Amino acid sequence: MLAGMGLVALAGCILATQDAAIKEMTARHSPIQIAFVRYGWHAVFVAAFLLATGRRRLYRTRALPLHLARAGLLLVASLSMFVAIAHIPLSQATVIQFLSPLVVTLLSVLFLGERIGWRRITALCLGFCGVLVVIGPRLGGAAPPLVWLLPLLSAFGSAGYVLMTRRLSAPSEAAASMALMPVLCFAALLPAQLVFWTPVAPIDMVLLAGLGLTGTLAHVAIQLGMQAAPASVLSPFLYSQVIVASLWGIVFFDDPMSAGFVLGTLLIVGAGLAIWWIERPRPTP
Repeated sequence: MLAGMGLVALAGCILATQDAAIKEMTARHSPIQIAFVRYGWHAVFVAAFLLATGRRRLYRTRALPLHLARAGLLLVASLSMFVAIAHIPLSQATVIQFLSPLVVTLLSVLFLGERIGWRRITALCLGFCGVLVVIGPRLGGAAPPLVWLLPLLSAFGSAGYVLMTRRLSAPSEAAASMALMPVLCFAALLPAQLVFWTPVAPIDMVLLAGLGLTGTLAHVAIQLGMQAAPASVLSPFLYSQVIVASLWGIVFFDDPMSAGFVLGTLLIVGAGLAIWWIERPRPTP
């Protein structure tokens, strides 16, 4: 179980470091171009990993429409986040994006017909209050107000991606779920490069290849972690991404750490942990 906790926490650290690198690169390249090259490298590395571990027929699936929808939701989540961190502090964008566990609960009610009690409703309200606390004082700043809604859009995209991943959790779809996702995202972004492509310096191509590799490592770490312990136990450890993103924001981007930001963070993270605590499996008597 400790190995699973460590792997998921490591994945959160990797993802936060990725976002910091992407924020630095948005000064030179469009987020759409960055996502395009990143998913291209991700497709190469994940295919190499699956083939090396004995998987074959990586792209065979009986649920292509679901894979297309899942890739579309992931593109919404990633592009919204990439554009957001180009304009607003990394730490605050990451905190708002971590509303996604609460959004999963909300969407499960709207689309899956699940019922929730007053505890989950309270947690949802507290989480959205946390977003208002983080965003509110900054709506009059230099960044356009709508930019602050992009991490929230990313949270909804991530939540939909999680729900679609649940739908594709059958063992027969495991390899396709990992291999098809970056290929579909890469293909979807290909036509846009006619507009957004700019020359890439060798150092930036190395960084983008590194993003593809680390993205693969993060997904593999989460998958291996989930095999070592139940998801209900491991979910809180992904909040390491918030901690590391805040650290990188302070060190590299001089992100502010106001009392309002800390309060909003506590509300969002606390609400997410409350949802985890409520939904965890109970031991049978």
